[in-house]
Amino acid sequence: MGSRVNYVVVRDGRCERYAQGGGAGYGLDYHFAVGPDIALRWLAQLDDYRDDFWLDDLSCEGAVLIDVDARHLLLFTELGQVSLDWRYAYRAGLLDAYRRTWSGWTVSWAYDGIADLAAYLGEGREQVRSDSTWWNGLYPDGGERPDGPVEYLVSVADAGGCRAYALPFESCPPWLLGPRLLDRLGPRDLVTACSTHPTAGLHLDLARRRAGLWTIRPLVGLAEKWSGVWPGWELELWGDDLGRQVGACRGTGAVPGVDVAAGRATLADRVDRYWFVEERMRAAGQDVDQLRKWNSGGIAAILDARVTTDELAEVVALIRG
Repeated sequence: MGSRVNYVVVRDGRCERYAQGGGAGYGLDYHFAVGPDIALRWLAQLDDYRDDFWLDDLSCEGAVLIDVDARHLLLFTELGQVSLDWRYAYRAGLLDAYRRTWSGWTVSWAYDGIADLAAYLGEGREQVRSDSTWWNGLYPDGGERPDGPVEYLVSVADAGGCRAYALPFESCPPWLLGPRLLDRLGPRDLVTACSTHPTAGLHLDLARRRAGLWTIRPLVGLAEKWSGVWPGWELELWGDDLGRQVGACRGTGAVPGVDVAAGRATLADRVDRYWFVEERMRAAGQDVDQLRKWNSGGIAAILDARVTTDELAEVVALIRG
């Protein structure tokens, strides 16, 4: 099925929806980095993908809502095409770039994933919820700790100080274990610093029974079910603010700085490389007519947006800054 996404356009009080698969989520970052004019021209060609169907919150790997009337862009992407240790910094560069190319628009991140888009349209979040099942422990495969880059940072503060635990890729999202998590954290996960950025973090203040959570991954209804998973605990959502957790760690759990310019540069390269511009392709000797006929991955719609070399060069320069 590939990476599947939903798109929504609100214009003149009317709503148009699209559903696209075939790996579309892997290109969401650069498809919409070009700004509203080109993005809307492209979407206008996507008649084959018009569909009122919402993907559920576990299968949807990205979504974009363009409210032309309110000049509001609401989006999220799992960034599955980006290595785990680079996602946080790349996303920071992506958002900075979008605020340049979507100048004059409000750019917002959908932290609850596709449910935030449904709610924006006044629809119930429950229609996109799916049954999520996770293993009973912190790690899969009989509890063996997987090897891999850090995905989650868990910090636990008590009277004795603060301990930080770095959980690797393929760990269970730690907040789903509830208070059992405290018994599952082991010395092998203890760290004093992370060499790369995790994609989410959970800070637990034992004395106050308060939890702070930041993430760049969809929360898939966590706020709704929190009281059942963590009875007696208060949850504060920190958006994507990793710095809140680092500050609460009292000197433990340091992370590298974020190179936003490097993230923008990578996005600019992807826009320049992957946005199909017919005049460039013909000049390079590519059979554009045959590609349009095959229409693999919806390439015909991209070509029919009629993006020029000069238009794309202007966007790329704006992203690079």
